[in-house]
Formats: sequence, C-alpha cells, structure tokens
Amino acid sequence: MQYKLVENYKDDEKLVKSFNELTEKTFGFNFIEWQNNGFWTEKYIPYSLVNNNQIIANVSVNLMDFMLDGVKKHYIQLGTVMTDENYRRQGLCRYLMEHVIKEYQHKVDGIYLFGNDSVIHFYPKFCFVESKEYQYIKSICSTSSQEVEQIDMSIQSNRDCFLNIVKNSTINERFTTDNWGLIAFYLLFGQPVYYLAKEEAYILANVEKEKLFIHQIVTKHEVNLESIIHAFGSEIQEVRLGFTPVKSSGYEVKEVEEDDCTLFILGKDLKEIEKKKLMFPTLSHA
Repeated sequence: MQYKLVENYKDDEKLVKSFNELTEKTFGFNFIEWQNNGFWTEKYIPYSLVNNNQIIANVSVNLMDFMLDGVKKHYIQLGTVMTDENYRRQGLCRYLMEHVIKEYQHKVDGIYLFGNDSVIHFYPKFCFVESKEYQYIKSICSTSSQEVEQIDMSIQSNRDCFLNIVKNSTINERFTTDNWGLIAFYLLFGQPVYYLAKEEAYILANVEKEKLFIHQIVTKHEVNLESIIHAFGSEIQEVRLGFTPVKSSGYEVKEVEEDDCTLFILGKDLKEIEKKKLMFPTLSHA
C-alpha cells in the first residue's frame, strides 16, 4: 500500500481536522462538537489512509458491548466508510475493510454494519450477509392525560444530568447496549428527550400526531413499559419501539423495512438477530 495507515488518532489535531473535512464532504456532518464535548471515547476508532497529511479513505470501528437475554456480547459495528472522490477506484476501502476484519474477527462475537443501497454488492465480497431485523408495534387506546414533559437538552445542566443517568442506567430491553457516546451524538443532532417524573425515567422518543416512536428508556431501575407509553397521553394511537422489549405479548412483530439501509452481519453469533426476531436499538446505529 502506497499510502500510510493510521488509526485511533483522536488526539492528533491535524488528522482529526482532515477526518472531519472528509466526513463533512461525504455525509454532510462532522464530529467536531461531539469531540469538543468529550463524547469521542476509546470505543470509536477510525482506521484511515493518509496522503500528504490528508485523510483520503476511512473505515471506523465502534466497539459495541451488548446484553442479549442476560448474556454479554462483544461486537464491532463498522461505520463512516468513505473515500475521497479523488482517490476512488483504487481499492482503498477494500484494503481498510480487510485490515479491520483481520484484526477483529477472532476477538469479537461478530461484526456488523448498516449499508445503503449503493453498496449492497460491496460488503458480500468480505463474507458479510444480509440479515433481517424485527420491530415491535402496538395499537393504543388510552384515556390517560399526558404526564411526560420534554426536556431542553440545549441546557448544559440538563444534558449533564441526563448523560450521567445514561452511564448508570439499568436494562429495560431484551437486546441492549452501552451506547453513551452514540446517545450523546444523537442529542447533538436534536433527538427529543422526555421525562416522566413518577418513574424517574427519561424517554428518547419522537411523536408525530397520534404516532409514538420510543427509541430508548433511560432510568436507574426497571420500569413498566405500558406505564411509559400511556404517559404520552390519550392522543397516542400507535406505538413503535426502536428496541426489542423484554415482554412482547400484545405487540405485532414486523420485519424492519427502512429505505436505503440494509443490515449486514459477519459471524454466526449475529444470526441470532434474525432467528430471535430482534432489532439493533435505533440509537445504536453509528
């Protein structure tokens, strides 16, 4: 390889600046505010190729610790896969993918990523296979008044309090991960957060007219999911979960169908996702 391989360089200002420039050019966002707020931890590791001190290609590794039915799993999720337009068709991403897979394949329980439609023929070259996910949906008929309040996360004290709870939260899902850094990322991009005082619970959710989408519940103790749902008031007629509930009775289970987003997995352990009708938590997507 004629270009230099660099990794885990979050403290190198010049490389990080170039990395953010390529990310902005490729995806329309950057990690500047995320890093400045201390959210870039050792769990996010970019592997990049450099030419003349410029990042020209990248594949990032996200270290993901999951709990599945009480059993700890160690996966990596690949993301921020990109090549500068002036260096494409040189096999740079292929080189990085092969390097990362070789380094991690025998150290973790599985490797996965979410790919858009333009690359669905690329990842199978590395033995990735497509996998299904399943979402849990329920119709609601509630007479409850709204008890949740939306929290302004642009206020530093609110954000600090919430993220401290995230670090020490208990498990309220069947398939869950420690995703503090990713939740912080979504907060910076405007993810709404609600609070239910009687349960001392934060709920990351989106409300659109009569439809409620709950991404994640953050609390220091186990909560009753139905109580959380009804706390959004009588206007809610349908709830969709961005995670796999512990108790699924009464829910309709549907295959996840998301435009321009396909789950690819590597490793037999990850076949449990489809077999057990699970879904990766929506806020764990890198």
